[in-house]
Amino acid sequence: MISTITAYLVKKLKDNKSVQDFFSDFTSVTVDWIRPLFLKEDNKYEKILEDLLKNPDSPTKKQQVEVAIASHLEDNPGDETHLKGMFEQIQAKAITDSSISIIHSKNVVTGNNHVSGNMIVGDNNTTTPK
Repeated sequence: MISTITAYLVKKLKDNKSVQDFFSDFTSVTVDWIRPLFLKEDNKYEKILEDLLKNPDSPTKKQQVEVAIASHLEDNPGDETHLKGMFEQIQAKAITDSSISIIHSKNVVTGNNHVSGNMIVGDNNTTTPK
């Protein structure tokens, strides 16, 4: 669950460069427990978040965030319900955001394709037997 939340945070930071966009996807009750890990009292970023913003693709920076969340949960086991709530919201959002719109294109294949033979995509859709 922690890695899913961290990955979602990284995606939001890469897309919008704002932790507020990450927080806006959750209820204020859910955010209240995790907010102090990333923001100081004056809403300035904690070092852990600044480091992640500078290099969101860094496995080490992501791991630091995961460790911070895990450490917080170890000290505050009651907050695990909030973690589960965030995880469930991310999962639900992933399902609803999974649609893909492709306009003015042809020969586009999306999704998972499982073929037990030949799969041909394109205008020339004839095969020559071997």
